Amino acid sequence: MKEKKFSKFLRRQVLLIGLLYCGDYIFFFFEQNYFNTYIDHVLNLPEIYISLMVSLSATMGLIMNFVWGVFSDNTRSKFGRRRPYLLLGMIAGTAMIFYGLSPSFYICLFIDVVIIGIFSNAYLVAERSLIPDTVEIENRGRANGIINAVSYIGLLVGVAFLLVGNELFGVQDPIDGGTIITQEGHFILLSVGGIIFGLVGLIGFIFIKEKPISELPEKKPFLKELKNSFNLREFKAQKEFYKITLAFMVFQSGISSVMPFLFVFIFGLGLSTLELFTVIAVAFPILFVVTLYLGKVADKFGRKKFVPLSIILTSIGYLIVPFTVSGNNVNFVLFIVLFPFIMVGLLALVTPLNAWAQDLLPEDRRGTFNGIFNIVFTVSQVIGSIAGGIVATLFGIQWIFLLGPVFFIASIPLFLKVKETVIRE
Repeated sequence: MKEKKFSKFLRRQVLLIGLLYCGDYIFFFFEQNYFNTYIDHVLNLPEIYISLMVSLSATMGLIMNFVWGVFSDNTRSKFGRRRPYLLLGMIAGTAMIFYGLSPSFYICLFIDVVIIGIFSNAYLVAERSLIPDTVEIENRGRANGIINAVSYIGLLVGVAFLLVGNELFGVQDPIDGGTIITQEGHFILLSVGGIIFGLVGLIGFIFIKEKPISELPEKKPFLKELKNSFNLREFKAQKEFYKITLAFMVFQSGISSVMPFLFVFIFGLGLSTLELFTVIAVAFPILFVVTLYLGKVADKFGRKKFVPLSIILTSIGYLIVPFTVSGNNVNFVLFIVLFPFIMVGLLALVTPLNAWAQDLLPEDRRGTFNGIFNIVFTVSQVIGSIAGGIVATLFGIQWIFLLGPVFFIASIPLFLKVKETVIRE
């Protein structure tokens, strides 16, 4: 397979999909942070209410991602089969705004689990399916690299709002003296997240191009597709897809064992705002370069060739992180050196893995199998967050960085059993 250059059309398409991922990062960063603090800071409810909402939201996501996948595979509108579902992000974005006005937990639960759980997953399925739908396999690694790099802007926006939001809207908690964000602050922050999510969905709908309806396979009834997705014959036919799903789930569990506790760990170091910005200023350029490079080598040399080496090198960095903290002292210079390793493990290593998984999606059922692949993110979130929580509680939060590499390294032999999808001439 010869390496192909990016056409002007493909660059435009990839940047637009990157914008969708950017909006996705902002929206779910705000949901994961401010939805939970709203219950704690505004409604003054205990943590069990947060756990209940997060669990039900994840369950709804698992179901609706698959359902929307089947529907989008068999949509034949004049606007395409994925693009119409991007517009449903506007409903989810509007719901996020109204969440900031919720007077009770039950309204919060309805907004997050039902409205956002249903409509945001339509956006996610369309977003994830657009890459394999519109980017050929020989360019897919680089496309994922560019898309991921653009999406990090969304993460930077989320982190910036987290820092600035605490400064602008934080007040002293009259109960324990800590800092809480007011309801007005939550409403303003959530309005920003909701508006951005709705706008990028609208931009994607207007400007992204899909294959003409005439080039798509014949549509199939929903119940028939549902039945076909879970029979033994289909499982055997797609065994490579299920292999990479298992491997990815183990790998993603490593990410989920660190990610929920990362900002708690960072803010617990007692760094100044200037020091935090310094860490970010050093880490993110390295993250951008590594992400783009991993996408390029995935196209040039194949998906699996550099996966073991990349995972091992990143894991070495993780294993050193706990030793940046000694009592109340922080080795700031060492932390600056190691923070790029943390970010690469959490964000960049998935670049060739995403391309690999996309290669193995059945061509006419990518939405459906993206729905099945969503198990990777939901199940790993349960496994990783519970394991990380146990380690942090028993030994201290810095030791989660020893747990992540356990999952990362355990995934290597599983990835090596998956067939290579890029054969270079």
